Amino acid sequence: MSIMVSNTLNKVDCLLAALGVVFGIVIISLYAVSPTIHIFSIGMALTLSCYLYLVITHVQFPIYPQQNLSRKWKTVLDISFLLLFSLSLIILHYSEYRPFSYFFIYSLCVGSVAVSIFFSTHKLDYLTQYSKIILLSFNIDYSIFNLAGFIPGADSWKQAKMNYLLSQTGNIGVLFDKEMYFPVMHIQTAIMNITSNVSLKDASNFAIIIPFVLASSFVYLTSKHFFGERVGLFTMLLVSISDFNIYWGSAPQTTSYGIILYYLLIYIIIKAYFPKPNPKFVSLSIFLIFMLTITQAVSSFIFVTTILSLFFGSVFYSLIYEKSTISMFRNISLVSVIALLQWWFIVVFSKGKESLFDVVVSTFYNHITGPVDLYRPETVSIISAMLPPFLERFANTFGLFLFLFFGIIGSLFCLSSKYRSKTNFMFVFSLTILLGITFCFPFFGLRDILPTRWFSFEYFFLSILASFSIFKLAAYFKSGRSRLIFISIVFIVFSFFMSASTVSNLDSPLWLKNNTVSTTFTLEEVSGAKTLSKLGTNFIADPSFGNLVVNSYSKRYPTIFSKDMRFNHGSVFLWRSFLEKRPIEYTIPLVGHESIPSHIVLGQIFHSRLSQYDKIYDNKDLSAYYIS
Repeated sequence: MSIMVSNTLNKVDCLLAALGVVFGIVIISLYAVSPTIHIFSIGMALTLSCYLYLVITHVQFPIYPQQNLSRKWKTVLDISFLLLFSLSLIILHYSEYRPFSYFFIYSLCVGSVAVSIFFSTHKLDYLTQYSKIILLSFNIDYSIFNLAGFIPGADSWKQAKMNYLLSQTGNIGVLFDKEMYFPVMHIQTAIMNITSNVSLKDASNFAIIIPFVLASSFVYLTSKHFFGERVGLFTMLLVSISDFNIYWGSAPQTTSYGIILYYLLIYIIIKAYFPKPNPKFVSLSIFLIFMLTITQAVSSFIFVTTILSLFFGSVFYSLIYEKSTISMFRNISLVSVIALLQWWFIVVFSKGKESLFDVVVSTFYNHITGPVDLYRPETVSIISAMLPPFLERFANTFGLFLFLFFGIIGSLFCLSSKYRSKTNFMFVFSLTILLGITFCFPFFGLRDILPTRWFSFEYFFLSILASFSIFKLAAYFKSGRSRLIFISIVFIVFSFFMSASTVSNLDSPLWLKNNTVSTTFTLEEVSGAKTLSKLGTNFIADPSFGNLVVNSYSKRYPTIFSKDMRFNHGSVFLWRSFLEKRPIEYTIPLVGHESIPSHIVLGQIFHSRLSQYDKIYDNKDLSAYYIS
């Protein structure tokens, strides 16, 4: 019996792969009930990756040694990168919005760097590729940030307003709601704004975007520590060009700052315990835990979930494979939980009301004691009929599909007898818990965890495992040319679909154009709203522009345009040229459920109707019509 158990534990990778194939097919079948594209993408990634791993382990393909690339071809790759990188900048310079050519050229840059990394052999090569990755990160983040009239993103506008008020008053009491209890990012930006004597947008760049780009170095250092230089650079490249990291890196806010501290903290904790406990790094990690706790609620909660997952992962590995109770991260986990709970007891969710802890606990209690909400709007026939074409929706999640595909294969490699270790087991276990919460909780109606904010934190571990699998899969190709083609195709395709996804590309989508509402506004739109707000207050604006831009400058909250509204005399309707081809959002009420968002393009016909009113303001992108 003990021999059977021992054999099962040694073959746990194959057992999990077989279960993954079955479970993946079950998930895909759920798409027939609820046509949610993420269900299909996750199911496909799980099924195909597990099946491929079973094929690899069953057939036992030969593994070929690494082949070097001549100095001449390395120079060609470096020159190609410089030419392509320069071309991408030229395209950006002469474009109002980012065209298809930009994303294609940028992806070719990524592919050339990936090939250079794979064939790197010495320190100068590694340093060169590291520098290229940093340049690529700034390229894609600034392609959004610098083309915007102010700061891109939805929450960024509200937080920018708080940063401005803080820099003017020096009092954290001006921060809205619970933000006065999470002031670190706001203080950093306000200090930069004052000491550098620059605009708030530039201060946000110095205080958040530049550190955010450099924070990917901690992912590289962690991966390098366990898997070597090339896997470490692959990891850094993957995390830098991922969709949510592009978004948070171009829309600076508290989540962006939380990700910076999270990446730093995970690296410091790894240094604190590997290869043996280091008191200096343990002390530094405790300090950073408190910093993260007072930076952002979601980031600190995700960190606590991560450190507890790493702790229990080490416990399970010790019990299963070492037959002992030795565990890691016990004390640091205890400190993290205490710090989080203590601060959440203090934090008032909304001034004068309940504490954040009470709000979180009561919300969670209501969910688990109430009926299970498996409702998805896509199950309603009217809504499913309105869904965009399948290929467009799948293209939008194809980058995530690839990330999960290679990440799952990397996880199975790490659980195999050849590569199994306590560290690898902990990484896989922690990633499984984080992804499980992200995907399973919303499926059962628990959407208050803000699942879209979890991905960048999960990408820390997912990128390590995906990079490891790409590196190992490349070893099954015999010739250097085949490996070059494999590596370049994987990274070019991954980069293109990640950078063009509507997660990171709201401003100039290549697909889902009629379903993607941009929160990146042009300089003319922002300056027009600022000018008009000095002259009046009775504005009508589309939802995103009204809630974010007009509300930031106007002394009175604007009237938000709705699909069937009637204009009141004396109002001023703000028309953006953007609205002729791009959608605005409105809600569709559903009986027995919350209203769901839908989209409509107002177009030239609606614009022509405005000609009956007096045009009182006009610039290239924004016009104002007085309703008489």
